[in-house]
Amino acid sequence: MDSLGDAGADAWEVASRRAGVIAGQAAQLNADLVDLMVEVLETNCWSGGGIRSPEHWLQLMTAVSPSHAADIVAVARRKGDFPELEARLARGTVSLDQLVVVARHVPAAYAESVTEFVQAATVSQLRRVLPKYLFEPGTPGPVEDPPDPVVPVDDAPKLQMGLRGGRFVLRFDANPLDGALVEQAIREAKDALFTAGDPDATLADGMVECASRSLHQAAPASRREHYRVLVHLDADGNGWINKRGALPSRLMRKLTCDGTLKPVWTKDAKPVSVGRSMRIVPERTRRLIEDRDGGCRFPGCTVTGFLENHHLFHWSEGGATDIDTLISLCSRHHREHHQGEFSIEGDPGIPAGLRFTDRHGLPIERDIPDEIPPPDHPPPEKQPVRGWIMETTSINFRPTPDTG
Repeated sequence: MDSLGDAGADAWEVASRRAGVIAGQAAQLNADLVDLMVEVLETNCWSGGGIRSPEHWLQLMTAVSPSHAADIVAVARRKGDFPELEARLARGTVSLDQLVVVARHVPAAYAESVTEFVQAATVSQLRRVLPKYLFEPGTPGPVEDPPDPVVPVDDAPKLQMGLRGGRFVLRFDANPLDGALVEQAIREAKDALFTAGDPDATLADGMVECASRSLHQAAPASRREHYRVLVHLDADGNGWINKRGALPSRLMRKLTCDGTLKPVWTKDAKPVSVGRSMRIVPERTRRLIEDRDGGCRFPGCTVTGFLENHHLFHWSEGGATDIDTLISLCSRHHREHHQGEFSIEGDPGIPAGLRFTDRHGLPIERDIPDEIPPPDHPPPEKQPVRGWIMETTSINFRPTPDTG
């Protein structure tokens, strides 16, 4: 390959030619990653052992960024919708970034129509045009007769909640305006969890976060104490919530990893006094651990806020509460660990000192061979010219005619 140092005035041309070859090779390798993710999605082999999603699995196994992993999975989920563009990705003349914009915005019926435009456009041009293009414009329907007069009804919100089969079940019914208010509050809390580093936070997680915020903000302190969720523990490791029956052992172990205790002193099996509230993990220790870890310690997890402390040697079994035996986990991975999805061992004081294994004893980590073979693709085709000035308002895409 030509050396830029020896190219003189032609250095720009030499560098451009090399960049084109590397771009084509990168596209071919990304096509391999897409094909791999198609198989992973079909077999569902990404799941288990604390892995939250296909994107999380790809981040962990290939060390790509969360956004790049999301792009590859997005294209894999649309595999087969854009056969010509997928073939050009494999030949190296369309980039993954170009195909990502298509996969996120273009219906499969328009695959043939957008192909040449995609190859000739830059990613910036695709991002300007495709999200705003109305691929399937609606047609005005017939004017309907006015509806019958509405009979007044009870429009107050209704809420039902209780235990069913060992699970807490909640049903909320409201008018659209009150419903929209509740929905937005839950979505805001879900977005706060996302901003804190949990990209897989659900609306259910957002609802729990809303409840947690409300209880933490209750004032005065006596009112906040009145509505505290109380878990009763005994010396044998059993626990229950008021009169709602025993809690599963996995929940007990999670709660006694990181919580607030208020001991109740008994005499002759009768309560006689209530002690002062105390955290299992003191606030100063908690801050030191979170500062050391910088986020959830599970491999590939990006959550940095709303963390919980986990005892490597369980507190209820005599495990010490100090920085050498505690690690930070997000609520999802803390819960899944106590459900038996994966185990943790090692020294948390060393950046790579922890070992995570799934329920089958297999390590949760990247599998890098001692020698990485070079890719065996054919030479990529020449890169097309992209980015000509275009009047995007005059672009017209049409769906492929149905010949079936």
